[in-house]
Amino acid sequence: MPDKSLQPPDTLAGRIDKRLAATGKTAKGASREAGQGESFIKNIRTGASKSPRTEGLRELARVLRTSLEWLADGRGPEEVEPAAGDAPPPDASLRIPLTAHPQKGGKPDLAVRGIALGGKEGDGDFQLNGDALQYLERPAGLINKPNAFAVILRNTSMEPVYKHGWPIFVDPDGRKPVDGEDVLIELHGESEHEPGPAFIKTLVGRRGGQVHLSQYNPPPADLSFPADRVKQILRVIPYVEAMGLGV
Repeated sequence: MPDKSLQPPDTLAGRIDKRLAATGKTAKGASREAGQGESFIKNIRTGASKSPRTEGLRELARVLRTSLEWLADGRGPEEVEPAAGDAPPPDASLRIPLTAHPQKGGKPDLAVRGIALGGKEGDGDFQLNGDALQYLERPAGLINKPNAFAVILRNTSMEPVYKHGWPIFVDPDGRKPVDGEDVLIELHGESEHEPGPAFIKTLVGRRGGQVHLSQYNPPPADLSFPADRVKQILRVIPYVEAMGLGV
């Protein structure tokens, strides 16, 4: 059921409520779907978030099928058509609940680009050299993502969320990660043509010219890299999303 505590229609919170009602979504559900944490809309309503990040509003606008301009200040189109990448794949009706094994949804053409060893820099994290080490059967949620790939985690630094031997899915064409999300971060190599080390970590934030990260097991006192050393940061696709299951 959509939330009923509607806000004044000429405010950001009011426009959000209008789109929640139009799409049949709840505030918590839409916040989670936008990748912002379930209190994102609540914080806007209560004033705890006076200036929400543009990236967060952009993702919320996508979830609510509206434009960022309309959501932010009432200008621009209120309703927009979903992007082609948002459309469910044609086999959506065939999906089953998530199990310990990836739900197969496509051909065995999902490339494994690196073997992740985890830990601190220099401890043997993987490199993305462009070669496919092997191929996996493509999970249902990645059928319409031709450039998505996997890496295989080979340590316990991200347990209990990601276990040793599990595939980690990323999509270079997907949305940019926000603070608090798990990411694949790749650093520049020592030379222009040499791949640098890459890691699976949690993005804490970007400040002071540094990219700050964390891991689950064990949590480090500090884990950061100079921003100019970072080649790319890719959002890790959660398993439920990769399997093509609704949330």
